Amino acid sequence: MTRILAVDTSTEACSAALYDDGRIFCEKEVAPQGHTRLLLPMIERLLKIQGLSLQDLDCLAAGRGPGSFTGVRIGVSMAQGLAFGAGKPLVGISDLEVLAFTAFNDTASGKAVAAIDARMGEVYIGVYERDSRGFPVLLGEERVLAPEKALAAVRELIGDDEVPAVIGTGFGAYPEMVGALNGVRTGESLPWADSLVRLALRDWELSLAQPPEEVLPVYIRDQVTWKKISDQERERQSRKV
Repeated sequence: MTRILAVDTSTEACSAALYDDGRIFCEKEVAPQGHTRLLLPMIERLLKIQGLSLQDLDCLAAGRGPGSFTGVRIGVSMAQGLAFGAGKPLVGISDLEVLAFTAFNDTASGKAVAAIDARMGEVYIGVYERDSRGFPVLLGEERVLAPEKALAAVRELIGDDEVPAVIGTGFGAYPEMVGALNGVRTGESLPWADSLVRLALRDWELSLAQPPEEVLPVYIRDQVTWKKISDQERERQSRKV
């Protein structure tokens, strides 16, 4: 018997899901400013309805980003705190992977392109391939790019003939990307915890759960910014030599 609690607040979606021995229970709401107010009551209701406590869980899971900086921090820190308190391990799942998994469940496509609106004229983007069990496998790496550069990166990975499933708020913000990819649009655009918890179950079965302190937010843009700063500093230092 396996029990996993998953939470996700990385986008405007706020959700929590409980996997309990084959059954999934989920609470969800679109609430851009309501994550801290809504998440804990969602968790408490899910556990209470099933008559469970945190100690009854095998592990917890969190959407680790990319997405809103504040939203990612809320979800990961909440999951870390609960896992610490209960003495349970934690699984961190990419929100782009969650979207790709949703796309694979909604379409027959063998490839999926997940894009989250990153503001400032950019999208977080990841390209995935469906494995034999229907789970997403990342092709290349997750990146933050302007839409035209994102399209070029996708074509490099899947070519011009592939018809991928496309999903995420990035395609809502830049609808021209859908036509440019000749993509199959899914009915969903947000990462929800009921998809996340199924990916967490996969990782739990693969013994990939970690101590809570080792599951960190993934911002992508923050990583790119620091890389640019480091590159600029190395260039300045080389000029001094």
